[in-house]
Amino acid sequence: GAFRGGAQGGKSAVMSRLDGWLAVRLARWVDAIRVRALPVVGICLAATVVFAVYAGFHLRINSDNLALLSEDIPARRNHAAFAEHFPNLENAIFVVIDAETPELVRSAASDLEARLAAIPDLFEQVYRPGGGDFFLKNGLLYRNTDELYEFSDRLASMQPILATLERDPSIASLSQLVTRGLDAMDEGGADADWSQVLDRVSDATVDVYREAPVAISWEDLLLAGSSLDVATRQVIVIHAALDYGSPFAAARAVSRIRDEARALDLAPERGVTVRVTGNPVLNYEEMIGIAWDIGVGGVFCFVIVVGILAMALGSWRLATAAIATLLVGLVWAAAIAAALVGHLTVVSLSVAILFIGLGVDFAIHLGMAYAHALREGLPHDESLRSATEAVGSSLVLCTFTTAIAFFVFVPTDYVGVAELGLIAGWSMIAITFLTFTLFPALLSSGLAPHDRPIERELRFESNLGEWVARHAATVRIAALLLFFAGLAAVPSARFDPNVVDMRDPGTESVQAFNDLLAQSGQASPWYVDAVAEDLDAAEALAEELRALEPVARAITLADYVPEDQDEKLEILGDLAFLLEKPPAAELSPEPVPVDEQVAALRELHDFLGDAEDGSAPADVHASMRRLQEHLAQFLARAEETGDPADAVERLQKLLLANFASQVGRLRDALDAREVALESLPPELTRRMVADNGRARVQIFPEHNLRGEDAMRAFTDAVASSAPSASGIAFNLIAFEEATKRSFVQALLSAAALITVLLYWLWRRVDDTLLVLAPLVLAAVLSVAAMAVLGIAFNFVNVIVIPLMFGIGVDSGIHLVHRAREIPDEEEVLGTTTARAVFYSALTTTVSFGSLGFSSHVGMSGLGILLAIGMVLTVLCNLVVLPALIVWRR
Repeated sequence: GAFRGGAQGGKSAVMSRLDGWLAVRLARWVDAIRVRALPVVGICLAATVVFAVYAGFHLRINSDNLALLSEDIPARRNHAAFAEHFPNLENAIFVVIDAETPELVRSAASDLEARLAAIPDLFEQVYRPGGGDFFLKNGLLYRNTDELYEFSDRLASMQPILATLERDPSIASLSQLVTRGLDAMDEGGADADWSQVLDRVSDATVDVYREAPVAISWEDLLLAGSSLDVATRQVIVIHAALDYGSPFAAARAVSRIRDEARALDLAPERGVTVRVTGNPVLNYEEMIGIAWDIGVGGVFCFVIVVGILAMALGSWRLATAAIATLLVGLVWAAAIAAALVGHLTVVSLSVAILFIGLGVDFAIHLGMAYAHALREGLPHDESLRSATEAVGSSLVLCTFTTAIAFFVFVPTDYVGVAELGLIAGWSMIAITFLTFTLFPALLSSGLAPHDRPIERELRFESNLGEWVARHAATVRIAALLLFFAGLAAVPSARFDPNVVDMRDPGTESVQAFNDLLAQSGQASPWYVDAVAEDLDAAEALAEELRALEPVARAITLADYVPEDQDEKLEILGDLAFLLEKPPAAELSPEPVPVDEQVAALRELHDFLGDAEDGSAPADVHASMRRLQEHLAQFLARAEETGDPADAVERLQKLLLANFASQVGRLRDALDAREVALESLPPELTRRMVADNGRARVQIFPEHNLRGEDAMRAFTDAVASSAPSASGIAFNLIAFEEATKRSFVQALLSAAALITVLLYWLWRRVDDTLLVLAPLVLAAVLSVAAMAVLGIAFNFVNVIVIPLMFGIGVDSGIHLVHRAREIPDEEEVLGTTTARAVFYSALTTTVSFGSLGFSSHVGMSGLGILLAIGMVLTVLCNLVVLPALIVWRR
């Protein structure tokens, strides 16, 4: 029978027939377990060993984030159709190389590309967009004529300097050039940008004493201030062999790329920074972070839950039985995941912490009812039976409501959450079975605290119940006002489809990808692709797309054939004549003696001091003063070391060692040849036109796509002209829409199914509404809190609100169930049930909240939002619900 002291009451007849029938059957089941305790424990442990072995062999980690979305989504189908014929950038690795000079980045990218391409078993395709010998040779043809005329003027002004230094590439020659040039400037006869020249020499005199100084860039000097950009970043695109059966699919590829970069001595101290990013690398670093966070968070959560259990149950023996049941349940949950799905994803990995937070609730409620019966003096067998009769049916009902909250995600297009729902839903059923089987068996096998009575009061000792009863009307009015205020804030909640924003912003891959994403135009990694029947159709489509405002460029293979080639080749021919290589007889074969070099630097230093009153512009005067100061420091330091020859030699190396090769490369670029479709590199043609003749159109955004508005505007505009276009931006928008549909579908399904289930079991409209009202209030306040705190919904935390219905309803079920059993004059907050609800919510909040410390922004947001939702849910259940119960009475 029901035990006294809060469990006994005169309203058992109010319980539905099914409710009472279930309570009796559960009590008989627990009685049968009690008398067969040791065999049951043995069977459970043996089954756990079998399940652990099965999970170990059959459960894997799927790190392919594309698998989180149903393949039936149109965007996924379009993407699959595109990937049949063209390279798939969603699985491409980007090696982002930044350097201090364009020559340095070009050399680093070329060397690293060559080394990676020599490993075809790991790196299937390696290329640099816009890189290679072809673009080095013909790159200037892709500039417009205005840019080339400007470049021509720039080169003409620098030609005397270039010609003189090519004949005599020495410090003395350069010093004399500067002196003559500044003299000519005073007389109004200089055209070169002497401020730039002086600054380069000035920087070199300082950098010469760095551990790994970087040579001056004459290309940078020639192009500075012109409309031709000086690129100091290059990107290598790699299609690597990835192992998606491993949690770290890109681990081998990333490790090898970094090894090769180290072997080439590409490091920041050498003026080069190499970073690896792209979807596989983002997933790789994400999985490392999540695995660590969930491991640490799981241990932290487990330790806290043990402490809370000890406080809640008032006995370490009881807590030990509950924890043992929970650990066995975790193994069973892993076996369920292996059997039903076969893998865990970045989303379903959180099931372990969710299970800890939710699974322990059942042992808390049954354990507290059992402990209270013991405290009242009942023997072990009667305490188990009465506790099961008191809370058993509500625990079963809570199992179904919690499972429903997870199962409602199964039919959705969000495969990642659907798998989480399937695993967690069946895991809830498994832990309920263990709570009514293994937990009482352990208590009956020596863990029952019968030899030491439980002395702690298991009900709230405060007068919270009396306060709520006195101010019930005020509480109801305040709750109503909060509900409407929350509703007003709900429309401000937003969704962030940017998966990069969900990841740890401190990782190299995220920082590098955000740098790429910040670039619009042809540099954005989130461009999209369309496919036409042939090249002519692709050109027509590209022309239509170029007219769209969100589109920066639409490129086909034909766009790699430059326009106005005759005029451009004529300009380049004139420049080539201007930059004609001097005869060998005019080149200085002998190095200039060191003393002459030092004397030239001293003369330049003195000249700069005497020229302060000249008519040079202000920027040139500033550069002159700076160079004079740095020259004085350089000469003084060279004398102090006692080896001025070494200092001058290193300075000359920085300034002029690469001069001949840089001028030679410039001459090669001026010697371009007419480009036709047939002369384009074969690897470029293969990337733009498939074997069956279908042609690709690459469509680049005008704006940064980090925000949802820009991303949606871009994809909507492109889809209006190319409905079958594909790419990461399209996938993310489709992912967002599928997630929102899943959210609405799951929320409505959970609310409807839980409502029907409650009414079917209780056959009372008022009890059903009493349970649902606090849940609706907590859900509205949770979304409002997100809007106020600026927390956006994303692909991970979107599951929170539907889960709150399934999780939060449990507390309402227990409280309403107990309110039906106790006399009207007794407050529900004065029962052990209220205290069990509090500790149950505390363990759930702590376990979920542990995710909030994750470095992964998405997982952290999930934990924070779940914690906020649980706090609001328990407040609504322990304050608003009792006030509603008083109103009903």
